[in-house]
Amino acid sequence: MPEKINLFKHYRKLVFFLFNRYKGDNYKIMREYFAHILISDVEEFIALNNKKILDVGGASGEFCRILAKKRRCDAINLDPKPGKNPWKNTIIGKANKIPFDNNQFDLVICRGVLEHIPTEKQEPSIKEMFRVTKKSGFCYIVIPPWFNFHAGHGSRPFHIFPFKIAKFLRELFFKNKIIGNSFEDNNLYKITCRRMERMIKNNGFKIVATRDTHFRLHFFTKIPFFQEFTVPAVAFILKK
Repeated sequence: MPEKINLFKHYRKLVFFLFNRYKGDNYKIMREYFAHILISDVEEFIALNNKKILDVGGASGEFCRILAKKRRCDAINLDPKPGKNPWKNTIIGKANKIPFDNNQFDLVICRGVLEHIPTEKQEPSIKEMFRVTKKSGFCYIVIPPWFNFHAGHGSRPFHIFPFKIAKFLRELFFKNKIIGNSFEDNNLYKITCRRMERMIKNNGFKIVATRDTHFRLHFFTKIPFFQEFTVPAVAFILKK
């Protein structure tokens, strides 16, 4: 059975993480909490017990830890720079060159990663995820649509403007220094729901559902154009 999300408690956690996520271990705790959100979303379609899972761009592997603990998954974390104390089954690698054979995984995860991959490598990365997913397996990809306030990372909410203007406004109002001369210098690349849908269809996946991972207002993810502005993070649940 999918894990049920208590919306009142969920919103309280969102507010807490908004103001406290970089204090102590809260960033790690936040990622582990969103691993439970993933379980709730995906288990509407596939039971995750004892499944083989690949987390593409999983940082230190917090999602793998929760999936292994809660569902006894054989979870592998793939990241080019895993950071400190990574998950025990962590492999160094990139999304556009996944070092596994075809049809290996019941579920492939890619959460909050594509916006940090150069534009020309985003679609090859989705193609690679399709390749390593088992037949009738699933993929869970989350993006922050570019025109939503949440998408700009260190430049938000001004990232919808040209970089120089975004940099000026961010430094003026938030007093934090932004390095570089472009969004690309800050490892940030534009991605939209419309482009995601096109790349997904180009590479063989079928979209079985979309989810609002933050506000849980899932119907907003189904409204073209509107979804680009109102949903902080859209999860695409895909089937091969």
